[in-house]
Amino acid sequence: MEEMDVRRLEKMRKGVKRRRWLCMALSLASFAGFLKLFYPYAVMEAADMPAPGVMAWVINLIAAAVAGCVMLAVFWKLVAERASERFRHAFKCKYVLQTIEGLPGFRELLYSPKGGFSYDDIRNAAVVGCGDQKYFESEDLLTGLYQDVRFRFSDVTSRRLVRKSRGRGDLVEIFNGQVIQFDRFDDRKASRGHLQIFQKEFLSDLRGWTAEHPIQTENEPFNRKFQIYAADEHNAFYVLTPVMMEKITAFSDAAGKQVAVSFRGSSMFVAIAGRGSMFEPADDIPVPEQGPGILEDIGILQMAGDILLAVQAVER
Repeated sequence: MEEMDVRRLEKMRKGVKRRRWLCMALSLASFAGFLKLFYPYAVMEAADMPAPGVMAWVINLIAAAVAGCVMLAVFWKLVAERASERFRHAFKCKYVLQTIEGLPGFRELLYSPKGGFSYDDIRNAAVVGCGDQKYFESEDLLTGLYQDVRFRFSDVTSRRLVRKSRGRGDLVEIFNGQVIQFDRFDDRKASRGHLQIFQKEFLSDLRGWTAEHPIQTENEPFNRKFQIYAADEHNAFYVLTPVMMEKITAFSDAAGKQVAVSFRGSSMFVAIAGRGSMFEPADDIPVPEQGPGILEDIGILQMAGDILLAVQAVER
């Protein structure tokens, strides 16, 4: 990345940090002001009722603290939020993409912070539960070629509303992590219908709907670690070769998170649960030092590609 761009981003980061500290200072000043404002009421209550005087002071402190927190939110909205969003957008659109472009194996990269998989994409992939469309989110979309295979890589969060009595409901998170799509990764392994492989820690809600036929392979360790569902049993064993099962197990072990893999047509989808949002900047770390965080985020895609796409070379 050009030095000028890095300096500009660093200047923006420091501006956000200064505004954050200004908001905190103003909030503390507000707390002190509210504490003084509420002081006469505490004194009067303590004078009228000597015994509960301590409680009056405690209530005074709590009220001032709540008011200070409210003012912190107001100051952040007025003073720092817009600057923070500008820095976040510039960091993602410039620094993230150019950092990844320097890695071997990547070509034709496009990055869209606001882009992502659609609800229908995830529903049709059947690699994770997609929840209610209204509460579905996907962002930080990275597309391009890795090892000459086209991919899409994005954050995905799915939720559903659980209805309770008296019309109330709780919003329940189903999946929060990343989904990768490798398109036409191996023309010989086109799947007729869905073939789904879920790590057994994936609960029923997390994995969503499943294909009609549960499958048992001849690989007992694989059966113990994963649940397999297929629309076409014969085709499932054609796709799920011993080498492929070995690679899926290796990827699951290396990822250190719950994973799921699904095949549909000529595409392979990989889901990794329990990871935070990708490529998020930090305003308390110098921009040049945030490269390792980006490499850690993109490392999950490289890991999936290096392990799973290697099946092509092994089986040919």
